[in-house]
Amino acid sequence: MEREADVGGILSQTVDVMGGAGRAVIIFVLVLGVFSGIGGLFGLASVDDNFITAQWTNGGFDTQSASMMEGVFGLANIVLFVIAAYLLLKEMMAAVGRPMRGGSRFWSFLGLSILATIATVLGFLLFIIPGIILLVRWAAANGFVMNGEHGIRGSLGASWEATEGRGLSIFGAGLLMWIVLVVLAVMVSGVIGGLGFATSSDEVLSPMLAVAVAASGFLEAFTNAASLAFSIAVFHLVAPGDTSVADVFE
Repeated sequence: MEREADVGGILSQTVDVMGGAGRAVIIFVLVLGVFSGIGGLFGLASVDDNFITAQWTNGGFDTQSASMMEGVFGLANIVLFVIAAYLLLKEMMAAVGRPMRGGSRFWSFLGLSILATIATVLGFLLFIIPGIILLVRWAAANGFVMNGEHGIRGSLGASWEATEGRGLSIFGAGLLMWIVLVVLAVMVSGVIGGLGFATSSDEVLSPMLAVAVAASGFLEAFTNAASLAFSIAVFHLVAPGDTSVADVFE
C-alpha cells in the first residue's frame, strides 16, 4: 500500500519495518538487552544506560555501582551496538524491498554514525534547534548509506534533499514515537523497580531489582530498534526507488 510521508504514514511504515524484520529485531533486543542487563546487574552500566543499576554482593543486590570495569564495559557496549545495528539495518532494508547493493557498507555506516552524532550533538549545544533540524533532515541517511549508492557525506546530502518539505511530518512522527516509548519504559521500569524497593530489607535488596535492571536493558534495546526502523521508514517514503537524488555534499 502506497503511503505518504506524513505523520501517520511514517509511523505506519515504521511498524511495518519492525514487523518485516521481526526475527532480526527480536535477536537485536535479546542480545543487547541481555548484555546491558548483565552490565547493570554487576554495576558496570551507568544509570544513563539503565533506569536502575545494582550489583550482586554478599548474597544480595547492592545498588552502588562498581567502577573498575565500567570503561571496558562501556566500550564493549558501543562496539556491540554498532555491529548489531548494522546487521539489523541490513534486514530492515530487505524488509522494505530495497536490499543492500555493492558489498559491505559497515565502515561507511560507522563513519556516518560518528559524523552525524558529532554534528547533532554540536547542534543541540547551539540552542537545541539546530540539533533538531539535523535529526529531522538526516533521518533518512541510514537508508541512503546502506543502499550503497552514496558515501558518508553523500548520504547526508541525499537525506537533506529528500526530506525537504517534510520536516514537520518527520518531527511530529518522531516525537510521538518517542513519547510512547518513554511512557512505556517509565511504566514498566517504575512498576518493577517499585516492587523491588517495596519488598527489600535494609540488608538485602529484593531480586525484583535485578528484574528491573534486566527490563531496562531490554527496553533500551527495543527503543534503539524502533529508532533504526524509523530511519528506514523515512528513507523508504521520501527516497525514489532508485534513490537517485542529488548528492549535494559531494
